[in-house]
Amino acid sequence: MTGTQLGEPRAFASLPRGLAPLGYRDFCLYWFGLATTNTGRWIELTGLVWLVYELTDSPFLVGLLGAARALPAFLLSPIAGVIADRMDQRLLLLATQALALIGSIALAVLVATGLIALWQIYFLVVVQASINCFDAAVRQTFFPRLVPWSVLPRAVTLSITANRVSKFLGPASGGFLIAGFGEASPFFVNAITFVGMILALLLMRPVAQSLPKSAGSFKKDMVEGFGYIMSRPVMSGILKLEIAFGLFEMNPAMIAIIGREILDVGPEALGLLISAPALGSFVGIVWLLMVRRTRRQGRFSLVCMMAYSGVLAALAVSSNFTISFLALSMIGVLEVLVTVTRSTIMQLAAPGHMRGRLMANMGTVTRGVGPLAETQSGLLASLLGSTPAVMTAAGVVGLAATFTALFNRDLWAFSLGEDSAPP
Repeated sequence: MTGTQLGEPRAFASLPRGLAPLGYRDFCLYWFGLATTNTGRWIELTGLVWLVYELTDSPFLVGLLGAARALPAFLLSPIAGVIADRMDQRLLLLATQALALIGSIALAVLVATGLIALWQIYFLVVVQASINCFDAAVRQTFFPRLVPWSVLPRAVTLSITANRVSKFLGPASGGFLIAGFGEASPFFVNAITFVGMILALLLMRPVAQSLPKSAGSFKKDMVEGFGYIMSRPVMSGILKLEIAFGLFEMNPAMIAIIGREILDVGPEALGLLISAPALGSFVGIVWLLMVRRTRRQGRFSLVCMMAYSGVLAALAVSSNFTISFLALSMIGVLEVLVTVTRSTIMQLAAPGHMRGRLMANMGTVTRGVGPLAETQSGLLASLLGSTPAVMTAAGVVGLAATFTALFNRDLWAFSLGEDSAPP
């Protein structure tokens, strides 16, 4: 099976280096659609947390929402990657967006009519998370085809920027909607946001595909994706780092523990602490967009991860609000530098015909392990205390980066510039 080669994308506008991918019409459409739908997802997540807490008054049952989102990622992401490599990604994205829209409408109607039950919430969260596994795998395969290879690292940065903007705007918008328009409003609004990506996809031109010349069995393709990652030191190293980082990275539960147990702050100050990493991430994104850094991505990612560990350790021993706020802001800066650089390495190192499978396997970790970080934080804090829990997280992250730097020289030396040819 071969894809139609439609030529390299051409820019419709000349923009500054950091924003250059937005000068390509189809990527510009994709970016605004991505920002819209991701904001809707964060709005819906805020509504879900509020709704479950209102129904149960149980932090444990609220925490189970993370497990409901994680389970499909572990089970379905590898399958989603094979499908993303085998089929037309634009049509698949249209399908996932339409299905997710229907799921959000169903949840909104159940809440609005007062018929919602706890089991229905968990069921629909699992359904939406399952759809998102396929959606994420396809997006990671699709958007690199919307820009020339020379600006792909900037496109990766801008895609993650869309996620950060959504993470910053979505929760605040969700809270406002609940307060002003009721508990069903976040789900109705999320349904509407899917229309943004659907319209963007419909307005795009046909996209060049790099599908395999001959498709093997489904199982063979899936095993091939795992085998390729584990046989490549760069990719296997990134995957292992994602596991360590995903489980022990800073998260809202850990920040709440620090605020309540170490700093003894009220709700207003706690809100500022929770917002600090998001504010810091914007600084990191601006730096990435303005500074030309296209080589030595492996070394840069590992050094940033080591610095992250050091700042996390400083946060653990701080009892001053200002110092803790600044530390959390710096954590946000370093977290986005690590995330963007590692994603760039994966996109640059992945062959086009296998990108769906490889990025989906990464998604198995990021979307599967990530939601469990809050569970880890609460468990360690209850067993060891808040300060030792944060120090443990700092130690794991630092050791993972140090051992990788010492024993995975391929990843440490990885360097692929904008003028390099795609694999």
